[in-house]
Amino acid sequence: MIHSRKLESDSPYLTDESKLSGAADMLFIPDDEEDVVKIVVSHNSSKTPLTISAMRTGVCGGCVPKEGDIVSMEKFNKIIGIGKDDKGYFIRTQAAVTVKDLNEIIRKKLYSELQNITDDAIECILSERTDYFYPVDPTELNGSIGGNISTNASGPRTYKYGPTRDWVRRIRIILSDGNVLDILRGEIKAKNRVFSIPVDGKNITVHIPSYEFNRDVKNTTGLMTGPDMDLIDLFIGSEGMFGIITEADIYITEWHPLMSNIIFFPSDDNAYNFVKEFVNSHIDPEFIEFFDTGSLNLIRKSKKNDPKFTKMPDIPDYAGSAIFFDISNDENIVSKYNELSQIAKIYGGSLDHSWCGHELKDRERFFAFRHSVPQTIFEYVASLKGSMPGMHKMGTDMSVPLDHLDEMIDSYSEVLTSKKLEYVIFGHIGNGHLHVEIILKSMDDLSKAKKAYRTLALRSIELGGSPSAEHGIGKIKSEYIELLYGKQGVEDIKKTKRELDPNWIFCPGNVVE
Repeated sequence: MIHSRKLESDSPYLTDESKLSGAADMLFIPDDEEDVVKIVVSHNSSKTPLTISAMRTGVCGGCVPKEGDIVSMEKFNKIIGIGKDDKGYFIRTQAAVTVKDLNEIIRKKLYSELQNITDDAIECILSERTDYFYPVDPTELNGSIGGNISTNASGPRTYKYGPTRDWVRRIRIILSDGNVLDILRGEIKAKNRVFSIPVDGKNITVHIPSYEFNRDVKNTTGLMTGPDMDLIDLFIGSEGMFGIITEADIYITEWHPLMSNIIFFPSDDNAYNFVKEFVNSHIDPEFIEFFDTGSLNLIRKSKKNDPKFTKMPDIPDYAGSAIFFDISNDENIVSKYNELSQIAKIYGGSLDHSWCGHELKDRERFFAFRHSVPQTIFEYVASLKGSMPGMHKMGTDMSVPLDHLDEMIDSYSEVLTSKKLEYVIFGHIGNGHLHVEIILKSMDDLSKAKKAYRTLALRSIELGGSPSAEHGIGKIKSEYIELLYGKQGVEDIKKTKRELDPNWIFCPGNVVE
């Protein structure tokens, strides 16, 4: 059954966490894949734009419609089954299953509620003593698996485990003509940057853009490319440009006991220098996250207004920055902490004044602390929408090689200070990928922030990085495609789009105009 209704101008379906606002006529909510096919065929026939939506947790406006209608995949929220292949166990899910729900099923070992995708997979995993988890950890755990695949989402644990792409075994995707592709990794490869895709008794020829996709840093800017790449990787990170994902197989991996830690330092420079030694130590952290002085002050202010905020102790008065990381709680834990103590002491940190925990409730509180910075800013931007409807979030998502991070940090300070913009810096320092959230107070600030962002995007490219490391491009950052790939790169992406979506119905405005 297809549920549909006219959209009001203030509908929550017209925005996402970026706080960008859009416009659309109708909302369609399908129950099953057959419904989705009907919706797509109808819109393709009438050439009516169709923006794909689900949990609306993106921060780049990817699910915010410019025109036409919306299809929300929110009812595709079932975890279907479990299987096993040569690479390991995988979970089959519908597109709107959240990362949180997926990990909850795995943590509680509710496998008996699922189907066997391969023979005896449930019995096999239940007989093991090993626990499992899905290691991709986007900041927003209520984001959907389909949305994460569409943007190749990543997060803190990319430092050790890589982005979503590395964990996708298979997807089902509905094309603009209503045909359904069931793509298993390894089955279809490009030849000299050209795919020949069997669909409905014929082959579709699809050309891969000619630019080189930077895989040396975290990067979600544009389509992945490569002369002999796998077909599944063309769709991962394509941001809904080519079709609607309905189902996916996601690999899981062995879980091991962890110790979560937050070490405080007197200044940002102390923390930066600590990280340089930390990444070359024998400690092997799962991730390395950074909070600057402004981030800690933001948390202090929020905690003062709400004492239960993050349920954490007060941040030490001397703390001007902090580093958050997990390490394996194994037989080498004592030697790890001895080495850690020595490195921290050099830069003004002390394990005696740090936070440490290994129980699930402790680790959840630490991650709540981590997520409190972007969440506070999201809420602040939302509070401005009443008086400034055109306001939306402006935060950087740029990566550079780790050995150029100092230069990028200097550029952040120089550019934003020159424009008299207030900002905080936090995030994935271990990957050379820090988030800079610009605290906007007026539409004039928004205008200045856009100009600053462009300057900083160019700087990240000059340093061998990417202007969009993990959140994709959406509609807010489409101009950065040309900055990175040039006009020819934009045209190449448009050509691929036309070959898979000739009437340009899916998610107009995403990635390229």
